[in-house]
Amino acid sequence: MALKRTSLPRTAEAVALAELRDAIVRGDLPAGAPIRQSAAAEELGLSVIPVREALKTLAGEGIVTYVPQRGYTVTELSPRSVDDIFRMRELLEGEAERNASGQLRPEDVAAMRVALDDQRAAVAAVNVPGVIAGNRRFHFALLDHCDNEWLLRFVRQLWEALEPHRALSYRRAAVAGDLARAEAILAEHDGIVTAFEGGDTALALRLLADHRSGGLADFHRLLASGGN
Repeated sequence: MALKRTSLPRTAEAVALAELRDAIVRGDLPAGAPIRQSAAAEELGLSVIPVREALKTLAGEGIVTYVPQRGYTVTELSPRSVDDIFRMRELLEGEAERNASGQLRPEDVAAMRVALDDQRAAVAAVNVPGVIAGNRRFHFALLDHCDNEWLLRFVRQLWEALEPHRALSYRRAAVAGDLARAEAILAEHDGIVTAFEGGDTALALRLLADHRSGGLADFHRLLASGGN
């Protein structure tokens, strides 16, 4: 599973949660893979209890699935579930973006530009974890300014549910040497941040909605190619 105990002063449950989530996003635990609580606890040097609680949290986020008598497995996406998640993103994330855009300061737009530059460098270096991190920082440089705590909480949950599959898509493209979609995403991000820099919030929000639609198409292509 390639789990590793960190030295950070966190609770046992926080350690288990972070390490399990990272293992899933990295692809060490692919979609459909069973997660044995005792094995994970042994690798982390923890008791089973914090691992079990971490798995309950991940199940609540939709990242893992619990089936009685079978235990936990990494969630497999279906075309229907992708459509459902993106419909919720359209409703909730779009509202969160509109809310956050009203609170955006010049330094926040600058943070979006820095995240984009980091993402571009990661694409050039074929650094998949760096691409994923840069992509997330870009979007949450805006979303984190949403002042509706519950709305932002649900948006984060939708992102968490998709992150392992987004990572798989990036890894497959990198292995195939296909930079076309990665470059297109960079161009879309550049258009969004340029609109914010120019003070055209309406345009930036329209481009974000178009960008989300492109993401939906990406996930359907992933599933069509056997993404699970």
